[in-house]
Amino acid sequence: MILKFSGILILLLTLIGCKDSKVKTVESDKAITKSESSCIKKVFEKDSIFGEIRNHASKTISLSETIVNYTQDLKSLDFSNCPKDFKIAFDKHIEAWLDIRTVIDKYPSMHGELHDIFDELEKSKDSIMFKQLLGNIWETWKLVEQSAN
Repeated sequence: MILKFSGILILLLTLIGCKDSKVKTVESDKAITKSESSCIKKVFEKDSIFGEIRNHASKTISLSETIVNYTQDLKSLDFSNCPKDFKIAFDKHIEAWLDIRTVIDKYPSMHGELHDIFDELEKSKDSIMFKQLLGNIWETWKLVEQSAN
């Protein structure tokens, strides 16, 4: 009888132990989600700051140099706690910014606010390629935003 009772007690304790481990797993999953969310938020905040700097830096330095500085700043961000898909999407976005230099490098003397320069480039002899490359920047940004949700 005592042996039977001990066996039932051990079985119950094992089941309770398993139940508790499931709860802990769910709680740790929530912590990971919060950590990922915090990482994404920090990246977006830094990108906003770097974007503001980028938009005005081209008033004093070439747009190519501005974009190199901007992408280097983005590459320096800590993505270690971000979801993998977010990091991949952001890397593609950075590459899209670097790709637009194939057109921008042809216009080293253009200075001004970034969007004003972009307006001029949309009217340039390289407008078709520029618009495609700019479209890729916007498309990759959509992927970044989608991967953040």
